[in-house]
Amino acid sequence: MTIQNLIQKPISILRSSTISDVIKQILENNVSRLIVKDSGKSIGIVTEKDIGFFLFKENTTQSLDEIPLDKIMKPIEYVDVTESVKNCAKIMTDKKISSLAVGNDQNLKGIFTKTDLTNYFANNFAGKKKVADFMTHEYISTHYSATLSHVMKKMLENQVSRIITKNQDNQPVGIISLRDFFRVSLDLGSEGDDVGAYAFSDNMRKGFLSESGFGGTTLARDVMSKELISIKFDQDLATASKIIIENGVNGLYVFDDGDGLDGIISKTDITRALASLD
Repeated sequence: MTIQNLIQKPISILRSSTISDVIKQILENNVSRLIVKDSGKSIGIVTEKDIGFFLFKENTTQSLDEIPLDKIMKPIEYVDVTESVKNCAKIMTDKKISSLAVGNDQNLKGIFTKTDLTNYFANNFAGKKKVADFMTHEYISTHYSATLSHVMKKMLENQVSRIITKNQDNQPVGIISLRDFFRVSLDLGSEGDDVGAYAFSDNMRKGFLSESGFGGTTLARDVMSKELISIKFDQDLATASKIIIENGVNGLYVFDDGDGLDGIISKTDITRALASLD
């Protein structure tokens, strides 16, 4: 099967836009990436992960309304519309990217992501692989009483966009992601300030960089997603893929026979599984 049946129409943004504009588009359209356009050509891509890491790592004094999106834009990886799904999954796995575009810079037909590949696996490969075959045993975790600044530092150090939270008994109790950071920053970063909904990004960064800001006083347990969606290690990988899609999550907790946390199974793992199929 070729990739043409999986592609989606992307949301785009002009190259002349600022990082503040990018954040608006991401939140307003509830998407994780934008295609960057210049003179009708598709010249780059910017993701939610790029934005999050820039916001909390960059220490420039410039307003985000002044910083061009070129600072975080990355090249687009293209494939031909006739490319097989398996080969596309292999390209994404080898290059450690989460999306591919179909076409070229003059004629971008669409994009597809690990989410699309996970959905494809769920619908076409029941009974082919087990969760245990491709799950990731190593994962990043933090205590649920850690401050948001500490959690973000851990994300930056490990280059991940989500972290499992554990209680005092070392039991998993939730997960915190970059999307949670955006949400709490929008709620708390503008608290008490006379700013519009789109001006929150500068306040968000200041709130995390300041020791007295909400990043240093708000705890992971206050903003983490508490619903733990899990699966047993011996379950069908297509079943895991279906659960991921139905719940709109990036991955699932994997438990062993003794109900201990054994690892995670994510869209990245499922993409890797798809690339390995005969």
